[in-house]
Amino acid sequence: MNEIVITGSTGVVGRRAVRALLHAGYRVTGVTRSARGREQLEGLGARAVEADVVDDASLRRAFDGADAVVNLLTHIPSVERMGDPSAWEENDRLRTQASAAIARAARAAGVRRLVQESIAFVYADGGDAWLEEDAPVAGGGVTTTALTAERNARERFDGDTVVLRFGLFLGPDSESSEAALEAARGGASVAVGPPGAYRPTIWLDDAVTAIVAALRVPAGTYNVADGDPPTNAEIDAALAAAVGVDTLRTRAAQDGPLARSQRVSSRRLREAGGWAPRMRAGTESWGRIAA
Repeated sequence: MNEIVITGSTGVVGRRAVRALLHAGYRVTGVTRSARGREQLEGLGARAVEADVVDDASLRRAFDGADAVVNLLTHIPSVERMGDPSAWEENDRLRTQASAAIARAARAAGVRRLVQESIAFVYADGGDAWLEEDAPVAGGGVTTTALTAERNARERFDGDTVVLRFGLFLGPDSESSEAALEAARGGASVAVGPPGAYRPTIWLDDAVTAIVAALRVPAGTYNVADGDPPTNAEIDAALAAAVGVDTLRTRAAQDGPLARSQRVSSRRLREAGGWAPRMRAGTESWGRIAA
C-alpha cells in the first residue's frame, strides 16, 4: 500500500498527515481546489490534484490508482461562532454529502482502504467507566453528522474501512486551544461539563501518527485519545498553571456531547498497530502551547 490520497489535506490535521505519511515512505496526493492549497501541498513534497469533494466523478478521477483514501475533511467554525447552529452547516455538509461521495468514488476507483476521521464525543455519558469502541453512542449536536460520516464510510465503500474517533485536538495552531488559554488568562474555564467528567484529548502530532497506523491495522473503529484521559478539573488545573493563575472559574452546567463524561480507551489501536500518544495532551500540552 503505497499510494495515498488525502481529502482535507490542507487543514490543521491534514498538513501534518501529509508530512507524516511522506516521512513514512508513502507517495501522497492531496485534494484541493485552490492555488494556495496546491502550493502548500507541493511545498511539503506531495502531489496536488483538483476535485470537487461532493462530486463522485471528480473524486473518482482524483482517486484513480490510489491504494488508500484518508478523509480528513472538516470545517470547524471560529470559537466566537461555535454556539450558532448555522455556523456548522458547511461542516455538516462535509460530514454527510462529501463523506458519501468520497466513499462511493473510492469504491468505484478500486481503492483498497478508506480511513474516515470521526470524533470521540459521539459516546453516551460513561461516568468513570472506560469506553471501548463498542460502547453506546448517543450523538447529538454536531456529533450526529460525525456518526453519519462513519456510516457512509462503512456502508458505501466495499474495501477495508477504518474509522478513527479522535479526542479534542490540542496544539499550537489549534484555535480552540488558544481560546482555552485566553479564557484561562482571564481566570475562566471553558469546560462545559462538570469538573469530574472525563474529556478525551489528543496532541495533534500524536493524532497523525494514528493516521499512519490506520493504514496497517485491521479494518474497524479505533479511539484516538490520551492514554489516560483527564477530567475537566485536571485540565483546568493544568491551564491555570500554564498561565500563572491559582484557579479557574467554572461555568454553569450545560447539556450536549461535550458535557458528557467520556473516558475513552485507545487500547484497541495500541494493540493492533503499536500506536501510543507521546504526550498526555489534556494536562501536559498547555505550557508548550502557551510558550
